[in-house]
Amino acid sequence: MNIRSAHFLPGNQKQLGNQYLLLECLGDGSHGWVWRAERLVDGEIVAVKIPKDITKEDRELAEGKELLGLDPHPNIIKIYAMGRIEKEWFYIEMEYFPSQTLAQKMDVIGCKFGQSYERIFKIYRQVLNAIQYLAELDVPISHGDIKPHNILIGDNDLVKLTDFGSSALPEEIYVRTRENGGTVLYSAPEFSYVSSRKGSAQDLLLGDIYSLGVLLYQLLTGQLPHDTPAAVYRHVHFPKPSELNKSINEKLDLFILKCLEKQPGNRFQTIQDLKEEFEEAVKFQKINTISSAIKPISENRDWSSQVLELISERKYSKAAYLSKQVFDTERDLLALHQHLSALYKDKRYLEFSKAVKEYQAYIIQNRGDDDLELLELIIKVSLLQRNLSEANKWIEHLKVKFTSNSSEYMHLKAISLGLDAQYSEARNLLECLNEKEPRQIKIIKQLIQVCEQLRDYNSVVGYLKLALRLNPNDINLLEKRAFYQKISLM
Repeated sequence: MNIRSAHFLPGNQKQLGNQYLLLECLGDGSHGWVWRAERLVDGEIVAVKIPKDITKEDRELAEGKELLGLDPHPNIIKIYAMGRIEKEWFYIEMEYFPSQTLAQKMDVIGCKFGQSYERIFKIYRQVLNAIQYLAELDVPISHGDIKPHNILIGDNDLVKLTDFGSSALPEEIYVRTRENGGTVLYSAPEFSYVSSRKGSAQDLLLGDIYSLGVLLYQLLTGQLPHDTPAAVYRHVHFPKPSELNKSINEKLDLFILKCLEKQPGNRFQTIQDLKEEFEEAVKFQKINTISSAIKPISENRDWSSQVLELISERKYSKAAYLSKQVFDTERDLLALHQHLSALYKDKRYLEFSKAVKEYQAYIIQNRGDDDLELLELIIKVSLLQRNLSEANKWIEHLKVKFTSNSSEYMHLKAISLGLDAQYSEARNLLECLNEKEPRQIKIIKQLIQVCEQLRDYNSVVGYLKLALRLNPNDINLLEKRAFYQKISLM
């Protein structure tokens, strides 16, 4: 029986177009199904992920597209292909790996999984190897959602990392939303309250390093450092690992705490440095039996948990209402940020602008060191509304905080200049950014756009070739290349 209806419910022995025979449902989550399937062309057994919301654009559903065509790594699930079947069902074809998630193993009552340091270290090393491979690619990839649910454990404790729904290339702006994953309790503070992860390769890597610290903290203590999204964002005090597990040696304690530093610059700066320090700490672990078995984690629920859950369910109006109530009673800047984020996601731009105007003085007076994302969100909505005077006003607030030489200021100012048809000035800023932080795909794409406006097609072609080297599977770039080839400019 072929699948043609968008309302179909999958079942065993159903055929997906002329490509797959669905054999067994391996997982049924809120966003999609994962099936063990037979690839009809050659009989190969693979895993096929089918998102439930097929109305989204392909670029939103293309989870893990960055991994297509990469050399295989033993600790990463291989992604073979993705696309539409019969112009309807989106699919992601992956390596089939009989396994359980690390979360499933940890949740089994009475399971002795977490009682041996040796076993935990073996698993953790393999996760580090996977993250290092991604970080050291020519165009680095950040996983963005390192947690037990995305770590598969097979025979002989072979580990494979999966679920790249939150992965990001350097400087991809608004690339993946929290609706696609990214558990906040494992996130770094700088990424815990944002709708999407963005930044340089180093920014994203340091977020992954924090998550690696959370993972080891949980594996060795049975607890998470923070139990609510608001606590993660504020980085409230948490017990040292050795206070919860007396058998942890001091070097291992310090290793985990360095991963969990609030300021990204105080964490390990490379995976190689992290691995070397980890192996050094392991040498001092004389006791092999963990003093208390790992316990299943239950998340405490506060208003921030409820708001994030509502946003993940796309109940933006309820999320906006709840966060507004919290802000009105507690004057919590995080609640205001969540309120504005929910309005933005609901495309209620007029209400968004009214709220910003009403609370402008509060936002300016109470901004902390971690609120760049809030300013960027306000500027983005102003630019979407073509309100350049409002955008420039907030860009100047950004300049006061981060100086005119900061990448954040230069980039947003360039966008504003471009929208105001000041293309030469916008190009100058973007070229300065490209010299300062070379090979950032976001900047290269914008240089293509501004050079097109200036009719400098030689530069357009040069930047387009560079962009395709950085991101060879980008559909928009491929279409643009085809256009310039058609008119004999490439």
